[in-house]
Amino acid sequence: MQLGRTIRNMECWTALLAGVAACGQTSANGAPVGDDAGPGVTQDASGGAVDASNDGWPASPGADASLDASFGADASRDARFGDDAAQDAAPDAALATFVHASGTQIVDGTGKPLILRGLGLGDWFEPEGYMWNFSGSRGDRPRRINDRITELIGATAAAAFWQSWYDNFITEADVARMAELGFNSVRLAMHYGLLLPDGQTSFNEQGFQYLTNLVGWCSHHGIWVILDLHCAPGGQTGYNIDDSVNDTPDLFTTPANQDRLVMLWTEIARRFAGNPTVAGYDLLNEPLQPAFTQYDAQLWPLYQRVGKSIRTVDPNHMLIVEGASWANDWTTLGAPFDGNIAYSFHKYWNDPSQASLQAYINYRTMWQAPIWLGESGENSDDWYKQVFPECESDDIGWSFWTWKKLDGARSGPVAGPQNNPYGIPTPAGWSAIQAYVQDATQKPTAAAAQATFDQLLENIKLANCTYYSGPVCSVLGKTSCL
Repeated sequence: MQLGRTIRNMECWTALLAGVAACGQTSANGAPVGDDAGPGVTQDASGGAVDASNDGWPASPGADASLDASFGADASRDARFGDDAAQDAAPDAALATFVHASGTQIVDGTGKPLILRGLGLGDWFEPEGYMWNFSGSRGDRPRRINDRITELIGATAAAAFWQSWYDNFITEADVARMAELGFNSVRLAMHYGLLLPDGQTSFNEQGFQYLTNLVGWCSHHGIWVILDLHCAPGGQTGYNIDDSVNDTPDLFTTPANQDRLVMLWTEIARRFAGNPTVAGYDLLNEPLQPAFTQYDAQLWPLYQRVGKSIRTVDPNHMLIVEGASWANDWTTLGAPFDGNIAYSFHKYWNDPSQASLQAYINYRTMWQAPIWLGESGENSDDWYKQVFPECESDDIGWSFWTWKKLDGARSGPVAGPQNNPYGIPTPAGWSAIQAYVQDATQKPTAAAAQATFDQLLENIKLANCTYYSGPVCSVLGKTSCL
């Protein structure tokens, strides 16, 4: 199904992804600490001009839902949500009531222990440079990718490009295929600009419609949804992965950004409060990379503030929190402030053994709360065969990064064949686009660029993508994954 909704001049979304660090390492007091950024993180910050003066995405359209000035207050609000598409009846009893934390386990709506076997939906609302096979800082995050496309084909054509991208990158066909392969959940990487664009005091109803439709498709196919704020107002990480303007975590330097974060999560929760297909809210992706430890003390109080506001409209959904330093420094977290909370770590390019998980397991025991591997991937099939079964043997669910990206795209040090389920065929003329993204003097004609982008928009449709069974079999522990 295509949404067929016009998203003209929409302020877009975000940045890459993720990363994580050396999960096997610990700080002096035993907390896991990550030294390596996750996939898509631009390692050479000086590798190209930084468009600090450009806000990035085209101006967003007006929206109908005004921000309530009392957001974040204790007074309860109406718990309605979304539209009818998001409220479709779930296909079975496990989806009929809410996923939640129960002691050290995540359980389904019937109270049965639940291992989440999920897929990250990256690149849909937060286009990431490495997933497009771009090099250098000129195309490392959503706002800069949008800038380059606009420079090549103009603002009107760029807006049409993004509309088609959002309509076609993930459709119900993708969700049906995920369910067919045996996955039971998705983690949707969201950009704040999709829902609450900069400079606006109203929510973008068109953006919310994408969330609503995804949740409806997932309900129909028996898949849970974790809503992940991958890019928060101002940027929560201080790197290209959060679509920050200047590689600083301005969520933590500007109080107004925190106010907007609370407003946004409260509105998301208000709309989906009654929907059991949504398994939880992943409040911030990979906050505060290691260069910004001076802000670490703000993280836990901010989570508490966001959680308190969510609970004024939504008593049902599980809250998910990540530590600083690529999600993995749990000394920046505390004991549960809510009875329905889970802790998430990320894992890339490090020891795949059980020993690398033990520090997180120790926290699970101490805090008597569930833990979840919210992101892992960008590695070899052999590594997957160790990490994901080991997690399951320790009662840890997981989400694999990522479902779909350009053929040959990869992040990190591990070479080899395609390392995710679906590859997008590279369109003719893509090398010219890559050259321009890296070097502004290598500009193709507008007509040539348009033809290449038109082909890319066809290639992103699932029917035109290339399926790779190796990663799927490896993470699911199967011998056949057709």
